[in-house]
Amino acid sequence: MAFGMRQVVHGYAEGYYGRLLSWQERHLLLETMAGLGQDTYYYAPKEDALHRLHWRTPYDATWREQFRRFCETAKRLGISVVAGVAPGLDFDYNHLSGGADLQVLLNKFRQLREDGADQLSLLMDDIDEDFHTRNAGISSEGLAHARLSNTLAEALGDKLWITPRIYANELAGSATDYLPDFLSTLEAEHIVLYCGSDIVARQANADDIRQLVPGCDHELVLWDNLYANDYCPQRLFVGPWLGRSDTASCLLNPTGMLHTDCLLMDVMASSRLPGADPVQAWQAALLRHGVPAEFEAIARFVYHPVFNGETFTPPEPATAETHAAIEECLWRWKTPLSREWYPFLFGLKLDLLMEKGSMSELRIRKTQSVPLAMRLGIGAVKKSV
Repeated sequence: MAFGMRQVVHGYAEGYYGRLLSWQERHLLLETMAGLGQDTYYYAPKEDALHRLHWRTPYDATWREQFRRFCETAKRLGISVVAGVAPGLDFDYNHLSGGADLQVLLNKFRQLREDGADQLSLLMDDIDEDFHTRNAGISSEGLAHARLSNTLAEALGDKLWITPRIYANELAGSATDYLPDFLSTLEAEHIVLYCGSDIVARQANADDIRQLVPGCDHELVLWDNLYANDYCPQRLFVGPWLGRSDTASCLLNPTGMLHTDCLLMDVMASSRLPGADPVQAWQAALLRHGVPAEFEAIARFVYHPVFNGETFTPPEPATAETHAAIEECLWRWKTPLSREWYPFLFGLKLDLLMEKGSMSELRIRKTQSVPLAMRLGIGAVKKSV
């Protein structure tokens, strides 16, 4: 097998739920990444049905041509494309030694490589804990996933990037033997993607995997979910890139909103510069992307997600300045970025009005979901004819 030297990776992971970028948007992201010195685009969108749900179905000629052009643009800009396939939902481990599923998976990987992917990735994340129902006599899930990875790599003649089922320490409690079995069997040349201590971590470092498996000597890349909101799509997180300075290689898995993600890539890239202050880098990036100065008054409400194990500290109460800033950003800031943020900022406006007790019951029923309106004590919502 041909294995290259380890290198530091900085880039973008298209690996979220709920949104699927267009090819035009991906090309624009590549241009932004090149300007920021980013070097890796990780293609693994959960909403691409042929990547995950229907992974056995080949991509058609139209998709392949678009992917080929995307890879050509990336190569011209000095960006490596890592293309993934996620068969973990229903791969048949009876085929591990050469059956139909293995051949289909190999064909798909070869197609992606033929069309321009620089490297390939196997994703086994976010699957049911049902391995015992389809284990084909293999003693553990971690062992099966490692064997599949090694078999694919041997047939393809190259290393793989691998996202294991246990991709954060917090997930290990459900299967304490998974990572030890997986990492002890996985060939050392493969790259492992990992979120760190938690799926969304305040202090994120892929090296946290060694707290569970001290002998891990694989190359690690941080899968960073700091700004991801696919698990809470009514919320927006656009604060500073903090708590990640100790990690070498990192892929940011953000929102799937083009202009927001270009901003967040800028925040990450500028925060990684030698001697950079992350808060100052964040503030400067907001200005570069045309965010009004008034946004500072509401930034605390869209700063960072809630992290595990931390006592909740509510932000300072809203003031007249807060409400004025929301109005400014909603009605007098008109850019592609502002349009992406409109539903979140309008939602914040409504939330603050409800907190203040200044929304009528009728307006609450009009603007909130039925369960939430009832939880707020508004009462049964009458059906309209």
